[in-house]
Amino acid sequence: MLESLNREIDVEALMLRLRGRVSDLEQQGHHELLPSDAIALRNSVFINSLEAFVNTADQKAQIRVQWPSLLAGFFFNIPTMRRALLDGLAFLFKDQRHVNLALVAAFRESISLNRQLIEQFDLLRKDHEDLKKNAGRDFSG
Repeated sequence: MLESLNREIDVEALMLRLRGRVSDLEQQGHHELLPSDAIALRNSVFINSLEAFVNTADQKAQIRVQWPSLLAGFFFNIPTMRRALLDGLAFLFKDQRHVNLALVAAFRESISLNRQLIEQFDLLRKDHEDLKKNAGRDFSG
């Protein structure tokens, strides 16, 4: 039985109003704001798009071992010159590449944590729905 420290509040009347409002909403078909399937789909699309961004960033952070085809002019067709320029670019941007790889690793960890939080949230939502159903049966019976 619920008790109130404030004597002006009638707990039983408040519980009756709450049960009435819940039953009215259930009769009107307001069981959930969004179906659980829609929420799961939205979360899946969100995580998949984040993973696609991380994969693209990871590909761009790798050392360039091939010269882009757009720069295939006469000067860049000389293999020793092309190799020297690629080595020079790799050396110049080594620190930036390490920073980018660290950010990619941190972002992958963040995605993993987001996935775990979404799974825990889904479990809590299901438990909450079960508790609501059980509470409705306990108070009605």
